[in-house]
Amino acid sequence: MKNKKFLLLILFSCLILGFLTFFGEKGILHLLHLQKELSQIKERNAKFQEENQKLKEEVRRLQREKRYIEEIARKELGMVKEGEIIYQFDLPKTERNKPNNTNENE
Repeated sequence: MKNKKFLLLILFSCLILGFLTFFGEKGILHLLHLQKELSQIKERNAKFQEENQKLKEEVRRLQREKRYIEEIARKELGMVKEGEIIYQFDLPKTERNKPNNTNENE
């Protein structure tokens, strides 16, 4: 009888220990969740580093390359050089009325 109680106590302890090993605060499932979260964070970090590198390159070009500044001014601000002539053509009516016309935003 005493032996049986001792065996049940050991079995019960092993079950609790096994449950905590898998489902506890520092269990295997929690560890797997943390590893997945870590990989997602590393992936986002790599994207941010890539974007940061592109921005650094653009800053460098803006600081050192006058042609790049000119290109940006022409493209985004519609600026022209002195003495340049701009030719603008109207689109045919059929193209002007299209909903997906890309020239509407320019």
